[in-house]
Amino acid sequence: MAQNNPFFHRGPVRDPTYFSGRAREVEFLADLLRQGQSVAISGPRRFGKTSLLFYLAHPDVAAAHALGDDTTRRVYLDGGMLDGLNEEWFYGAVDRALGGTADTISYPRFVERLRTLAAQNLRCILAVDEFELIAANPRFGRELFNRLRGLAGQLPLQFITASKDPLVQLTFAHPETLSSPFFNMFAPLSLTVLADDEAVDLLVGLSTRGGRPFAPDTLDFLFELAGPHPLFLQVAGYHAFAALRSERTEGTLSTEARVAVRSQTLADLAPHLHYYWNSLDPEARYTLAAVPLYGSEERSSAVERLYTAGLLRRGTYLGGVLETFVRHQQVEGLLQDGPFILDVHRGLAAVCGKLVHLTPTELAALRLFLSRPGHIVTLEAMEAALWPGEIVADPERARGVVKKLRAALGPAGKAIINYRGQGYLLSLA
Repeated sequence: MAQNNPFFHRGPVRDPTYFSGRAREVEFLADLLRQGQSVAISGPRRFGKTSLLFYLAHPDVAAAHALGDDTTRRVYLDGGMLDGLNEEWFYGAVDRALGGTADTISYPRFVERLRTLAAQNLRCILAVDEFELIAANPRFGRELFNRLRGLAGQLPLQFITASKDPLVQLTFAHPETLSSPFFNMFAPLSLTVLADDEAVDLLVGLSTRGGRPFAPDTLDFLFELAGPHPLFLQVAGYHAFAALRSERTEGTLSTEARVAVRSQTLADLAPHLHYYWNSLDPEARYTLAAVPLYGSEERSSAVERLYTAGLLRRGTYLGGVLETFVRHQQVEGLLQDGPFILDVHRGLAAVCGKLVHLTPTELAALRLFLSRPGHIVTLEAMEAALWPGEIVADPERARGVVKKLRAALGPAGKAIINYRGQGYLLSLA
């Protein structure tokens, strides 16, 4: 009997038995909520903010953290569902989650609902996902947030917000709304990528739950591919589990299966990778693409932004799928193709992620080949590009540069192919 694939990659995890990691964050959240504190969760897109909200709201999990139904009423609101609606719709959404039936209710009725809960010694925890949409909604305005702040000070009402950016950044984006004291009462919680052990536990736990536990070599392959990014791990794990199930092997992926899993993972993640890339400013894009040239030990503002976005880890790319994607992007000032990266302005080159030392003439030759991949570069064209203004024709001089360039590039130098009597071609197929 075929096992169901236990990996999630099309939406948030709702079943707590499939939730993995975030133990520190869950304990932090639960401690603050038990103390009556409100919390603002922030983190990049698809880092598991919604899954975390669902996990902590599950009755069994909530009860295990002394936030059970005997003490707490939990409400989940999706900011996208309230986009463009007014204040009465907001109150109505909360009231319906608490048992009401009307689409909209007035502020006095909303207060009455909360006072009824307080009289029963119940706290209300209101989790608002996609909070940036709430904050940017001009039909809510400062008055709504001032009222919510006042109610939180008088009644056992707490909030958990989840947004891509921290509340302080939302305040700068919408100062007319977010100057309310409502935004001063939150403890911040920033979600980052998973810890390494949590990432491995996710792969081990879910594959074991599905009946085909990943072998150590498969775990290493998937971690190299995805890094500790929650979504990337789920997608890579999904395709690896499917491949093992079709091959009927015991946890180890064949070479062919690894190629397929890498390709399928990259294809599935392409929209998310494009989103991350398009969200970066030009400086951050250049910095990300040029990591093999400069590394990221120097914590510049661009490097800090990349770490915050979850794209860098320990001085290099989060994982192989991200690096593969970046290598295919157009970046001003860089030529990159195959294993080669060249900074045309600063004269630096890297091969297979490692910096190589080239002479100015060798750099110029590599630049010429990278600007015409798959096309034969004649010796005459090389001479014109490498020694402009000189009229002495000496094809052996160009051949000598290519020979030295090949040697400096190591095994990757074999990509420069000699077409006898015609010239040289950079083959990246």
